[in-house]
Amino acid sequence: MSSRALVELRQSNVTVSLRALILADTNRDAASIVLVLKQGGFDVNPTLVRTQQEFREAVAQEHFDAVLADYRLTDWSGLDALTELRNSGKDIPFLMVAGALGEEAVVESIKQGASDFILKEHVSRIPEALVRALAEKNVRDERAFAEEALRISEARNRELLENAIFGIACIAEDGAILDANPAFLHVVGCSEARELKKLNLARDLFRFPEQYALLLSACRDRSHVGQLEAEWRRRDGGIATVRAHMRQLSPAQSPGTFELSVEDITALRATERQVHQAQKFEAVGQLAGGVAHDFNNVIGAILGWAELGIDQSGDHPVLLERFNRIREQANRAAALTRELLTFARRQVLQATAVDLNAVTGQLVSLLDKVINKHIELKFVSAPLDVVKADPTQIEHALMNICINARDAMPNGGRLLLETEMVELDEPYCRFYPQVLPGRYAVVSVSDSGTGMSAETRERIFEPFFTTKESGKGTGMGLATVYGIVQQHNGFLHVYSEPDHGSLFRLYLPAMVDARKEKAASRSDAAPKPVSGGTETILLADDHESIREMTRQTLVQLGYRVLAACDGEEALRLCDGETPDLAILDVVMPKMGGVAAATKLAERFPALRVLLTSGYSAMAGGIPKESSDLRYLQKPYSPTALAHIVREILGPAPVGLPH
Repeated sequence: MSSRALVELRQSNVTVSLRALILADTNRDAASIVLVLKQGGFDVNPTLVRTQQEFREAVAQEHFDAVLADYRLTDWSGLDALTELRNSGKDIPFLMVAGALGEEAVVESIKQGASDFILKEHVSRIPEALVRALAEKNVRDERAFAEEALRISEARNRELLENAIFGIACIAEDGAILDANPAFLHVVGCSEARELKKLNLARDLFRFPEQYALLLSACRDRSHVGQLEAEWRRRDGGIATVRAHMRQLSPAQSPGTFELSVEDITALRATERQVHQAQKFEAVGQLAGGVAHDFNNVIGAILGWAELGIDQSGDHPVLLERFNRIREQANRAAALTRELLTFARRQVLQATAVDLNAVTGQLVSLLDKVINKHIELKFVSAPLDVVKADPTQIEHALMNICINARDAMPNGGRLLLETEMVELDEPYCRFYPQVLPGRYAVVSVSDSGTGMSAETRERIFEPFFTTKESGKGTGMGLATVYGIVQQHNGFLHVYSEPDHGSLFRLYLPAMVDARKEKAASRSDAAPKPVSGGTETILLADDHESIREMTRQTLVQLGYRVLAACDGEEALRLCDGETPDLAILDVVMPKMGGVAAATKLAERFPALRVLLTSGYSAMAGGIPKESSDLRYLQKPYSPTALAHIVREILGPAPVGLPH
């Protein structure tokens, strides 16, 4: 029975059972104690022991409600028994019974944990002392239970907080970060909590501090505010998009403080933008295809009537000329509707097994005869897998891209066509939802022309969008390219900067049979494992999606990454840091990769550099590769990046996971 139940029954004058361990030299002394307990209303079930060994075995094997011990024993003492009980770890009320004894012995007994000390001449006080001792035990039990429940609750809450996927932090009104969970550190890009304590939410994290002021004001007014999207500056130089929720803590709980929880939605927003772009082109394609289909019927009728008019106007030169002009314009309109149908992917393909090197080579021969002589034309080929395609349509797409490149170089320049095979893996395709993993044959067309702004790049595949002067173009050239590539289950990547030219990369999936043949010839070769490391890598790229993909890839491999959006910021991030490798985009605002690499070499002579670019090394004027300088063509897969980084840095440390 619990001490609480014993106390409650005893206080209600009900006889209660009591399992008592009695330590005495004689049966007479033990019987005296039992008699007093019975007179006090206890139904005693006594266990009598005399020696230390008997006491130890009884305490270990049975449960007792109380221990009553004679202070003076033959071979040992009640104080020794008290010490033995406490060493066992059991909390049992202990009453010491003795004859005349000095004050020091009494004090020592109480200090060692005796519940009470009773002289034999006052044994009638034992029941009262025992009830009080049981009540004190009940209080201790309840306190221990409450403390254990609190400990379990705190541990559970701490585990929930530390393993939460959302970043949670306690924030002071001035923006100081008082405490945060690991997920919050991950969103901010801090490796340790002490780094976080140096930061201020408004000054260092919010890209636009007025958003923090708005969040704080709304939280003061309503005590809670949520679903606010904001851009944060990460400590490695990257930009994170977060969805923030904030509540004001109660004055009693923590005056002047707020709880902030954030969800990192950077990847989500990037994916949404890509899906939105694809949906926009799909909708425009359906509209264009429907219009073109109906318009074709109208154009057919016009052409038919024009032909009849021509046949019947042989004797009327003026009418004949007018009907010829009607036919000429109708033919132009028919060509335009065909391009619209191409964009809408409604033309019939004559698909066969095609070698893109052969198609591109024939196009280069044609271009060499018709392109301006002040434009340098070059074709660099690599072995390609066979693709299933309509060679006429592919040639038409490449021709449209080349014509655009020619028009972007009115004063001459360089036009380069290249082919290569690439293997796109799952991590790469996660950043491009419309792309499927696999082997692709790639044709790249790069020029050194005027280039395009980001706003123009967003719209270049829209039907009738053109940056040329009125009458110089229909705006259907690149829209047609888009439709042809989409119908071949391929995709396009475009890289361009104002005054730095443009690069179009056309990806077509390799034929499955051809891929199997290639795979069979390499069946004995195991795939090369991807190795990570712990080195510090400086990353600079002005394209947010590519920078974030690269940063996440390297961090997941164990590297420490300092990310910047241009060369100047990359140099600033190196204050107090010594990177092992710099991955620099060639074309960036403020300071490009080549200039940044030169300045970094002055500060870190042994630093190795990996230059990346959407342009080919040949077209982009990239410095010649050396032992300290390598080049990686965009777009690159996480696997390709991991391999070249580890190759540059040398063998991975022993024991590091792959």
